[in-house]
Amino acid sequence: MLRFVDGISDKFGQIATGLFFIIGLMISYEVIARYVFFAPTTWAEEGARLLQLWATYLAMGYVLRRNGLIRITVLTEMIGSTGRKYLEILSLVWILIFCVFAFWLGIEVVIESIEIGRATATMNQVPKFWTESAIPVGFFVLILQALAQIWRQIRNEVDNNLHTHDLSI
Repeated sequence: MLRFVDGISDKFGQIATGLFFIIGLMISYEVIARYVFFAPTTWAEEGARLLQLWATYLAMGYVLRRNGLIRITVLTEMIGSTGRKYLEILSLVWILIFCVFAFWLGIEVVIESIEIGRATATMNQVPKFWTESAIPVGFFVLILQALAQIWRQIRNEVDNNLHTHDLSI
């Protein structure tokens, strides 16, 4: 089961990498179209924003798995390994509680947007649930990864499949 959760986080991390690359292409295209050809697009900026939201939320589980979240280590450096383990579990539980809350609220917002037909206030009128759906999806993956990390901490398991640089597509 841990391998399955890790696989989801890794796959979404790869997708996020690809999305960030596409965002760079979109913004580059917009800059050239606007300042070289004086023909700005109506879709590039909004499309890049949509992809950025998805890329950010999809990458959350991957970042947690790779221990890439910001850490304040003043306290953890002063205590032993057992204390560090308990603090790690405590921090993962807090992450889990927040994720469940954000997931639940995210689902409510998406449902409301679909029900009332909420759209962006731009020429494109993109349905808001397209961007809002990234929140519950990303937090669900983060919930799974937090549970996996808590299980690893409790069982003193090391993630043997953890590589430092494997986001290649």
